[in-house]
Amino acid sequence: MSDGSREQFAGPRMLAIAGLTIFAAGAGQTYGFSPFVEPMLAELGFSRSLFSGIYAIATLACAASLLPAGRLTDRFGSRAVLTVTALVLAAALALNGVAGGMAASVVAIAMLRSTGAGILPLASRTLVPFWFIRERGRAFSVLGLASTFSVALVPLYHQTLVARIGWRNAWFVDSALLLLLAPVIWALVRDRPEDIGQLPDGDAPLDQHASPHSLTADAGYSLAESIRMPAFWAVGLGYLAPSLVLTGLAFNQVAILGERGIPPGFGAMTFAIEAAISLPVTLLTGWFVDRRPFKWSLALAQVLMAFALLVLLLWHARSGAVLYAALRGAAVGFWLVSVDVAWPTWFGRKHVGAIRGAGTALSFAGAALGPLPFGIVKDATGSYDPALAAMIALPVLAALLVIVVKPPPRLGRVLA
Repeated sequence: MSDGSREQFAGPRMLAIAGLTIFAAGAGQTYGFSPFVEPMLAELGFSRSLFSGIYAIATLACAASLLPAGRLTDRFGSRAVLTVTALVLAAALALNGVAGGMAASVVAIAMLRSTGAGILPLASRTLVPFWFIRERGRAFSVLGLASTFSVALVPLYHQTLVARIGWRNAWFVDSALLLLLAPVIWALVRDRPEDIGQLPDGDAPLDQHASPHSLTADAGYSLAESIRMPAFWAVGLGYLAPSLVLTGLAFNQVAILGERGIPPGFGAMTFAIEAAISLPVTLLTGWFVDRRPFKWSLALAQVLMAFALLVLLLWHARSGAVLYAALRGAAVGFWLVSVDVAWPTWFGRKHVGAIRGAGTALSFAGAALGPLPFGIVKDATGSYDPALAAMIALPVLAALLVIVVKPPPRLGRVLA
């Protein structure tokens, strides 16, 4: 494609808006919510266990919302779903600012999690495959960077905001920002390049390098067809396994490292090491999956996760904690981009919202369950080690399944 066609291609604009919404969705993610927990507990008078229960219910509501949200995205397009979801998220943020009782808090946090943690990222990631095919990996790596920057910046922003104007006013400020985002989405987003006379990747209609699927945006398996294929469950396990393991580790990480004689300050610092490694690996993965089948990078993510668990189990020193954090960061970088590419590549774009919604619901289920085995084993044995040893099997199994499974027959032969 010529430089001129690249300048006119609207794909980068769609990618920028998708990245902006991924960043803004941090208001509904756990890392964005965390700075509000202590001041909300202090004022609302909830016990920590009650508040944790409210948050768990809200997370389950988020998982339940993903499948219908995916179907709505397939039917009405990402533009409409992103705009409406930004408005609902703004309402949820404002409701958190006025909530006082338990019932209101359950509704407010459930709305916050369903829109910010679930539907907004889902619809953003559903938009990208319609605009990029050959460059899909690099496009999703940009979304990965947006997510990384959100993790790095949103908690600091919230912590500063809460300290200066109080937690209720902080929620109102977030609400106002989301209200501003909604019309931007509606004005700038278009669901498909064909809607404005363009093709994916900025291809010209007769471009000899164009993807054979540039003119078939409606090609794809339905969710009902997909869930009957081993390939769907292989990718699903490749999504669920790191989500379960990583959430369980993150929830208990400082305690697990403390069990090894590592002080809490150093344990908390391992999260920064993980982020520093994840950033370049995310970019590398985008480059890789544009040139090689995604299953290899998705399998590598699982292997790295298994090695991280093994290091944590056997290497009881600060150097071991650093290596563990680096392996985690590399696993996350390979994992998220590979999964993003997997759904539209193997199952097509026509029903990618519903398919991605089902896969993301699996991931949320894993995240909800992740801390439980660590807590149960710790209470029963006095150590986290048996849980760490048992968890190694999960990413290893996921890696094997991803490698050996056959792609879906029609689309797999062309796109995998």
